[in-house]
Amino acid sequence: MYDLRGSNGPSTERPELPRRLRDEPEEPSRAGHWVAIFLLAIAIGGLCWYSYPTLKQVPALIAQFPGVQKSLEGLSARLATTEDQIKAWGGQQQQLRDHVAEVEKALSSRFQAARRQAQDLSQRLYERLHGEMAAQTQATDAKLARLESANRASLEKLQTEVATLREQTVRQAEQLRNVRANMEREGANRDQQLVSLNQQVGRDSRDLDGLNKKLAVKRVDFEVTRHHTQQLTDEISLGITGTDVTHRRVTGWVWLVHDHRTIWLRGQGAQEPVVYYGYRDGKRRELVITNVAKNSVSGYVLLPGDGVPPIPASLSKGG
Repeated sequence: MYDLRGSNGPSTERPELPRRLRDEPEEPSRAGHWVAIFLLAIAIGGLCWYSYPTLKQVPALIAQFPGVQKSLEGLSARLATTEDQIKAWGGQQQQLRDHVAEVEKALSSRFQAARRQAQDLSQRLYERLHGEMAAQTQATDAKLARLESANRASLEKLQTEVATLREQTVRQAEQLRNVRANMEREGANRDQQLVSLNQQVGRDSRDLDGLNKKLAVKRVDFEVTRHHTQQLTDEISLGITGTDVTHRRVTGWVWLVHDHRTIWLRGQGAQEPVVYYGYRDGKRRELVITNVAKNSVSGYVLLPGDGVPPIPASLSKGG
């Protein structure tokens, strides 16, 4: 209330008059003072009468401040929870990527080691067979020289032995070619296995990308008036027929446009999600009512990240 006893009002003390005015009559001056006091009283009364309705509403406005502050604190807590969930999803996705990278690196290292081992084995086997063939050839040549110089009579026998040795040499050469062909086939098979594993890693990467898309969600907030129907997105409409503010429950229905089916809400509580899956894509959706008022309800819908965007507010229709 306004303090009408301030020091700005007219002073009741009479100023000291000059000596030459003390002997003059004071009646006209007193009448002017009374007129000024009367006018001031009328102005103060009019101001109080004009401001009374506004001042009467001040306590009610002040009483609403704690409720508004609690609502803001609840909204901040929900936002913090949502941010923590998003961070947790991001951390899981990063762990999946790191795991795939580690698996791919380990597979690549193993393939390189197997290829090097196969190449070393092939080289050692080739060198061994080549050395054996060279040694046998040298021994055969030395033996032929000794036989030719020792006895010409055993030439046919020697020729037979030479033919046998040559056949053995041909067989060994054929065996060597077969071994090399087998090694080349094994190398081709290993290359094919490496290609197959690389393709498997690519498929795993695509599956990981698909998993990331499935984890992504989109939130659509809404507020629907009681006894009205509102289209939240192009695939879902919400109708509210009754509200229970005390128990924070609502009654109504959810119409799924693309699936041509209805989900009835009978005493649906706040913060209790209504979960359903689309017939077309099989993806999860959620409808959550966060606040129940006397004539309206509010909440949000969680849609797949690649889902259809919400319709504009101008296209929503009332029931």
